[in-house]
Amino acid sequence: MYYSLYDDYKKFEKLVKNYDGSSILDASTESFLAPTTITPLFCFMQQNKIPEIAVNNYTHEFVDRIINKREINTTKHFEDLPKRNDEWIKQQPAHKMAEKINHEKYAGYTTVYHICNELISNIYNHTPIEKGYANRGYSFTQEYVNANRLDICFMDDGLSIPGKFEMNNIDFIDDCEAISKATYGYTTERKSDGSIDSSRGHGLWTTLKLVIERNKGSALIVSRNGLLHISNQKNWKYEILNNDEYFKGTLISLRLTPNLVEDYYGAIDIFSGKTKYTYNKLKKNKEAKSCT
Repeated sequence: MYYSLYDDYKKFEKLVKNYDGSSILDASTESFLAPTTITPLFCFMQQNKIPEIAVNNYTHEFVDRIINKREINTTKHFEDLPKRNDEWIKQQPAHKMAEKINHEKYAGYTTVYHICNELISNIYNHTPIEKGYANRGYSFTQEYVNANRLDICFMDDGLSIPGKFEMNNIDFIDDCEAISKATYGYTTERKSDGSIDSSRGHGLWTTLKLVIERNKGSALIVSRNGLLHISNQKNWKYEILNNDEYFKGTLISLRLTPNLVEDYYGAIDIFSGKTKYTYNKLKKNKEAKSCT
């Protein structure tokens, strides 16, 4: 059965909502667990010091491989990112991920490296672990050979996009609009004189352009109480979440297809068009909105 990134995230929500507070998190009802489910699930387990997870026969080998950090040709295992910025620069996790996964089939090395590097650097630039703004950062990648897709997932348990905007006095209606502004290029990066650095803040937008427009893939962003799911260039959905009890930080999941990104530099040109994935502000009671 084919699940969207949105479906995978909702599966995580269902599992943690059913958690009974014991030493075992029960995921045995699920016969399929994807990176967008596993990554926030393992983050939740670490935050709540849950030592064990129960799974069924279909997912046992997969989960066991993740827990024991055993990689195979289709998997770059669930991994804690380095806690210090200098360790990240030295270890080059983005390069290692791009080299490990099947980049020749999915988008190409330059594109995959750019995506991984941008999303990992966002964690260190906007919610640095070494400064106490987050406790952990995570990455996980899985190729589904039969389905011809590659899922890349990053998460941190830090400030979140809305939290960072609040810290820098950037106004927004709700957490969905904060995500929308982040995709548009709003930045909290500042110059030495304290003014906003308008040359920064385009990393998330260029990532979405590469994935959605050039690779024909899909994307999911969950940050604090906001969610954005982009299934293709014409269909995207925002949703306000009630997730304070089990989610903290930002989750970004990308699904790549077997389409090589030909004009990489043209694709990331920030002047070739702004984001179209805007948030519909004309809503009642902060209901979820779909834009087409």
